[in-house]
Amino acid sequence: MSDDVTTDGSLERDVLLAGGLAGTLGAGVMAVLAMLLGTVAHGDPWYAPRLVGGVFFRHAPTGDVAVLLGFAVHFATAGGLATAFASMVPRGGTALAPLMLGFLFALALQAVMPSLVVPWASPPLARAEPSPAALFLLHLSFGACLGALPAARRALLRLTRLRHRAAASARAPR
Repeated sequence: MSDDVTTDGSLERDVLLAGGLAGTLGAGVMAVLAMLLGTVAHGDPWYAPRLVGGVFFRHAPTGDVAVLLGFAVHFATAGGLATAFASMVPRGGTALAPLMLGFLFALALQAVMPSLVVPWASPPLARAEPSPAALFLLHLSFGACLGALPAARRALLRLTRLRHRAAASARAPR
């Protein structure tokens, strides 16, 4: 059995999990930047997550629950998008390829999210009319984090190999 091929489907699971990890990293970076921008522009670090919470609070998202739901929606969306990205990015090659593809993916998100998704998904965020430059910065930071995909894949592959070796040694007769 090759180190890259497993019979239990763990390689496919690791590819998708690597996307989720890269997406979580990207969502975290975006959240920190959005909180900094919210503090500078509005004096409120929770401004952006509260507006994302408008997915559930359609009229006026206020309070801690809106912030928590905003973070949950943001991280779930980023994880799902990055997992889809990971399933499309070929394995191997240079580390620069996923970074550049991540930037391209971010530009596509910049084109689609503010104009098509936000008005439908979170009316309070659409009414706030976020700065296109701020959204561009946030999406580019997400795309840059997608460049971590090869490192996440390698780390998960190493863990899978160690797990398979440990299982094989546990089954070996003594």
